[in-house]
Amino acid sequence: MLISILLPALSRARESGRRGKCAANLKQMGQILWQYAEDHEAWYPMKGDPSNNPATPVHVLATRQQVGTLNPTGPWQYLPDSDPRYPAQRYQFGRWGLQFAGMIRDIIERDHTHATIIPGGDPPQSDANPDPRYIRDPKVLICPSDTWGNEYSSLNSKPVRPAKSIPDIVAISGPQMQEKNYSYMYIAGYRTDDRPDFFLMGDESGKIDNATNSLTQLSADDNHGYFGINALFVDTHVEWVPSRGGDFDSLQEMASKLWTPTIVTPKRWRETPDGSNRATEVQTID
Repeated sequence: MLISILLPALSRARESGRRGKCAANLKQMGQILWQYAEDHEAWYPMKGDPSNNPATPVHVLATRQQVGTLNPTGPWQYLPDSDPRYPAQRYQFGRWGLQFAGMIRDIIERDHTHATIIPGGDPPQSDANPDPRYIRDPKVLICPSDTWGNEYSSLNSKPVRPAKSIPDIVAISGPQMQEKNYSYMYIAGYRTDDRPDFFLMGDESGKIDNATNSLTQLSADDNHGYFGINALFVDTHVEWVPSRGGDFDSLQEMASKLWTPTIVTPKRWRETPDGSNRATEVQTID
């Protein structure tokens, strides 16, 4: 009888500790993303246009954040002075993997994962950063309560494990995807000078958390069950956002709390169609 009384309490205590560790991971990710933004003109990580068109509007880019491109692990291309089309510098031509995995591996840490040798010099010099610049340990991407996650744009479950290194993060889908290397969803398209209460990153569900499909259901197998999620905001503070259940209506209530600031804020960029809100310029990816 004593054991039957103590076990639920011990289980709740363990989950409370894991929830705290998860919040600490998100807080660290907030600092990492802020550091990245400081190096990239205040932009949090966002995939560019695959054709390298710098004039692509932000609201159009927001529709492409979940996709990957061909040869996502390919090296940077070096275009020498003899090429009349471009100045003498390196280009990557939009090579990245799917979803948030591709964002981590091929956008945030691209100088580490896309190494090449620049021609010329004695000896030739590498433009690679031998160490990750921002994410030093892939374990920060894992919620300690998370064991299973869904495949990209699919409900197929895959085991969640930290990658051995950033280049090892799996950013493909289908039969080749044997595991998932992170536990969180991310909203691409924000800057550090946006509203501080904009939802930036948080626990994902076992469903498809892309665009407006995010946070439709929670189950006992999700990071913290159906009780809620840890959420990171643009100013890098982390909050526990509770849910009264794991059903669709409960999740819509929770999503409303998270997304209301973005929905009620007018568009930011001139090219975005009139009458739009800030939410049309960002996209959730898992």
